[in-house]
Amino acid sequence: MGKTHVSNEVGALKRALVHRPGHETQRYPHGDFLQAFPLRPSCTDFDLEKAQTEHDRLTKVLAAHNVEVIEATDLLAETLEASPEAKKALIDAYLADSRIEGIELTEAARCYLESSSTSTQLVERLFEGIRYGDTDVVNADRFPLAALSGNAFDPETFLASPLNTAFFVRDPLSVIGEGITLNHMYWHDRNREVDLLEAVARHHPDFAATQRWFDHRCSFHLEGGDIVNLNAHSVAVGLSSRTEGAAIDVLCRQLLWGRGESDIADIYVFFVPQMGNRLHLDTYVSRIDYDTFVIDPAIARNPSVLRVRAGRRKGNVRIDELSGSLKDIFRKALSIGPVRLMDFGSSAESRMEFEYGNGATGMLCLSPGNLCVSEENVVANDLLDKAGMTLHPVSVQEMTVGFGGPSSLCLPLWREDVQGMPPWTSERTSEPSECASTCPKQTSRKE
Repeated sequence: MGKTHVSNEVGALKRALVHRPGHETQRYPHGDFLQAFPLRPSCTDFDLEKAQTEHDRLTKVLAAHNVEVIEATDLLAETLEASPEAKKALIDAYLADSRIEGIELTEAARCYLESSSTSTQLVERLFEGIRYGDTDVVNADRFPLAALSGNAFDPETFLASPLNTAFFVRDPLSVIGEGITLNHMYWHDRNREVDLLEAVARHHPDFAATQRWFDHRCSFHLEGGDIVNLNAHSVAVGLSSRTEGAAIDVLCRQLLWGRGESDIADIYVFFVPQMGNRLHLDTYVSRIDYDTFVIDPAIARNPSVLRVRAGRRKGNVRIDELSGSLKDIFRKALSIGPVRLMDFGSSAESRMEFEYGNGATGMLCLSPGNLCVSEENVVANDLLDKAGMTLHPVSVQEMTVGFGGPSSLCLPLWREDVQGMPPWTSERTSEPSECASTCPKQTSRKE
């Protein structure tokens, strides 16, 4: 089995990357939560014990389904142990993306990281960030005039902020086929999460030979939540508030014309609306079975989809605007029979407004029809159960605050291929219903 292989989002999950929240989530300068968590303006703290309990429940579900669960910090420590040159390259990249100004402060931060006694300690420091007090710039004998004039450095202020969103592992890196994309994050500070995974991709013996489809030093933003694998030859990409058209252009040319051995022939570009916490394509569209997708009505109402293929001249692409329903688009993309689209009702209803904004479509598919879902989404989960899905509810509220569901916290590294349709689908005598509330009850299937 290779180390990376994902050609769809429903094949049995065999290997996944995660990060359990750690002490990096508790580093609040002077108790000011928003300095450490600027993207959570409605919150006042982060309950680490609760978040770790949530994460443990999620990984327990994965382990129960024979998924090899890989902790990001362990993988990075292994990388640093296996490759001496990885340490310098990683520190250089990390500091470059920390936006530390000037030679003196950069070198102070570098000395702090390089003084780590073990690879494990270095990883901890990279995740926890760097305060002025961690370096020697706070020593009065180093900058005596600054101290005397009342301009000494505040020991608690960050030179490099902590990586307290690193448990959203799906965004920095994506797997397409047997290659990966090292993404360029919309929020600059999150690019240091990509730096850590790039060190693994370049220097870990299990991943160093992996083809890379996108370089996160690209000028344009691309995030993993906007990449949805359809099959070995097709991938969907969201054109969203977090992923730019120019970045998709770069990705398309690499997949269609690059030096690597990409099997992708069709790239489907979905125009993604931004509604509340729903930022990426995977918060609007999720494939949950061989022939079944969950669709947010906001994207199904007036779908805007382009198909990108290789042009006749080398390096060129051809872009076609697709007409018809999402059902027809997915059916043709997957080259299968009838496709079932489910939705959970109108987002105008107060309960569904909450559930759509709480990752209702962000379930993690463990195998066809076998889903890890957010337990708070009771209406959506009831409809999934009635549609014959096997559910494994977990709470991820403390970690996500509604920005996604279980799928945001788990990066599939290896899934089984899905070849055609299972035998039971041939027993259907009519095309399945569009709406979850009227879908016929099926027998729940368990592996």
